[in-house]
Amino acid sequence: MSYKLIILAPSCGGKSSLMRYLREHSDLHIAETDEEVMKANGGIWPDDKLKNEVLVPQTTTEILNRKNVIYFASYVPDYLLRTAKEKGFSILVLETPLNILEGRNSARMKTESYNDVSEWFDTQLDSYKRLAKDGVIDQTISGSQSLEELAEIIVELTK
Repeated sequence: MSYKLIILAPSCGGKSSLMRYLREHSDLHIAETDEEVMKANGGIWPDDKLKNEVLVPQTTTEILNRKNVIYFASYVPDYLLRTAKEKGFSILVLETPLNILEGRNSARMKTESYNDVSEWFDTQLDSYKRLAKDGVIDQTISGSQSLEELAEIIVELTK
C-alpha cells in the first residue's frame, strides 16, 4: 500500500507543528520544502531566485518519485502539482483564517526571531483558491482543529 499526499498551507499555517506531531506519533514518511531545499543546497539557505527557480522544482520532482510520502509545502509550482496528480498524489490545503495567520506570525517574530512573512499571506491564499477553482485541490481541511484531529485526518487519508 502506498500513500502520496501534498499538504499545502500558507506561512504560519500549521505545517511545522503538524509535521512534528506526525513524526512523533506515526511512522509515516514526511518531507517538507524548506528541509529539502536546505539539504539540496548543502545546508545553506539559498536566495529566493535559486530557491524558487531551481531548488524547489528540483526537490519537488524528486519527492514526486517517492512511493510513500506526505509532502508539506506553502508553494509548489502549478505544473508540478499537475504532475503530482498524474502520479497519484492527493493535494490538500490546510486552511487557516487570515487573523490566525497574522497572530501566529506576530508571535513567531517576537518569540522565535522569525522574519515577518505576512506579505506572502494574500498571494498564498489567492493561489490556493485559484488551484481549488481549477480542480487541482482535492480537499480542504480546517487548520483551526487540534493537532490530534488534523493528524487523525491525515493518517486516515494514508490508508
